[in-house]
Amino acid sequence: MLPMILKLRIVERNGKRFSIWLPLFLIWIIVFPLLIILFPLILLAALLMWPSGKGTLVLQGYFTIFKILGLLSGLKIDIGSRDSDTYIVLK
Repeated sequence: MLPMILKLRIVERNGKRFSIWLPLFLIWIIVFPLLIILFPLILLAALLMWPSGKGTLVLQGYFTIFKILGLLSGLKIDIGSRDSDTYIVLK
């Protein structure tokens, strides 16, 4: 499943917390039509490169984008600094 919300949480050393929620579904509304529009061009490039043996790599690369986007859900990134700890969570 695709991540729909990006939660950015900042925790300072003195205990203060600050969170920002960003809607990622607005980005997916733009990204998916672009990927669908590019598919015929990718398919054409794969067909042209098929005799050289690189056509399958082009198609696998295109579909790997979808796999990577699907695996982003649940990703948590911890970033620490001297003043605060930052957590980036994709849900």
